[in-house]
Amino acid sequence: MSATATHGGFTTLPDEAALNATVVALEEHGFSVEVVGGLDAARRAVLARIPEGSSVMTSTSVTLDQAGLADAVNGGGGRWESARDKMFALDFATRAQQMKAIGGQPDYALGSVHAITRDGTLVIASAPGSQLASPRAGRLRAAQPGREDLEIHTELPGRIRVVLIRQPVGY
Repeated sequence: MSATATHGGFTTLPDEAALNATVVALEEHGFSVEVVGGLDAARRAVLARIPEGSSVMTSTSVTLDQAGLADAVNGGGGRWESARDKMFALDFATRAQQMKAIGGQPDYALGSVHAITRDGTLVIASAPGSQLASPRAGRLRAAQPGREDLEIHTELPGRIRVVLIRQPVGY
């Protein structure tokens, strides 16, 4: 594992006014928002909204790992069907199309974003684009050669739930 240096502006939590303005902007754009105090509360908030037996895809995410969400969904024995486990049980050389279908069409997709703007836009960046399979829905744009970004400016109400954690998480 390698360490990634970050600028202090990316790890500093917003003040209450900025947080409240961001929540309002997200809600005005159709996102459901919940603000929680820490990783345990985030895990509980997310898992409480996924019906038992649902197909769930977990994107590669340090935040999901740190919150225990990846472990709660993947690895069998859980209340949900892990789309990631189902997908990676197949042979890529012979079943790539089926793997894409499984990974791209779960009942629920869990992931993290790399930025949220004060005006309510979610930004996801991915070098290979693999973190974007489920949420992409035609909104993908090439940011640089070899990297794709997804900006979600507005959404149908109730389709995307954002859980904001009041502590630095991830990188």
